[in-house]
Amino acid sequence: MPKIVNHEQKRKSIAEAAWNIIKQEGFEKASIRRVATEAGMSSGALRHYFSTQDEMLLFIMNYYLEEGKKRSQSKNWSENPLQAVEEVLLELVPIDDKKKIETSVWWIFALRSLTSDTLKEKKDEMTNGTYELASSMIQMLVLQGLLPESINVELETSRLSALIEGLSIHALLRPDVYSSEKVKEVIRYHLETLCKVCN
Repeated sequence: MPKIVNHEQKRKSIAEAAWNIIKQEGFEKASIRRVATEAGMSSGALRHYFSTQDEMLLFIMNYYLEEGKKRSQSKNWSENPLQAVEEVLLELVPIDDKKKIETSVWWIFALRSLTSDTLKEKKDEMTNGTYELASSMIQMLVLQGLLPESINVELETSRLSALIEGLSIHALLRPDVYSSEKVKEVIRYHLETLCKVCN
């Protein structure tokens, strides 16, 4: 009987094995042979998924991105529009262990993409995605009457996108200062201040 391969479990094992090596020893130590050993498979089998380090990093990025999407799709968002916007934005910042892994992978990926054509397109897609999500949140607040139609959507989108990305970096580098509670407080304060000042 042919062996049944659980590809989803393989993907999970590879992504987690590679990330463990990167986290403990750095990206350069995460060779395909090393990751294959860590994941309990042969180098040849691993090359079925990717053949270079950059392709591997893209693979890890896509894996954790999909995990984040699944988590978001399964959530029950608040019916209060301002609270719902806050909940969506909190999905983008590292306020728990899973999001810390996803955010760490993203920043390693982003830095690596500065010198890698393989990763640049995905980096641009992800960066644009953050901006577009921020834009949709601002527009939702406008539609709900919490912000006036005259607001500069482009400028507020840039400000919100920069705030989220900045908080992500600080939460990773200085969790003693930017705790989960502090990150939530800053996002809530920004949204409440925005709505108050604009109305």
